[in-house]
Amino acid sequence: MALVFLVCLIASPDTCKEERFSFAFDPVSDLGCMMGAQPRMAEWTNTHPGWRVARWRCVPDGMDETRTI
Repeated sequence: MALVFLVCLIASPDTCKEERFSFAFDPVSDLGCMMGAQPRMAEWTNTHPGWRVARWRCVPDGMDETRTI
């Protein structure tokens, strides 16, 4: 299971990119991913000032990253 989140620059909201985090332990259920999402996104946000998480989702690991969030 992987956490995929869309992050956007606070100063330029139209500038966005997708970040992906694969959980180290498998298998992770949908619920496990959802529970692990908040701390992971908070950690990412703390280390990337000026960015905000716009959207996020949990997907099966290896799923095509081009799919719209």
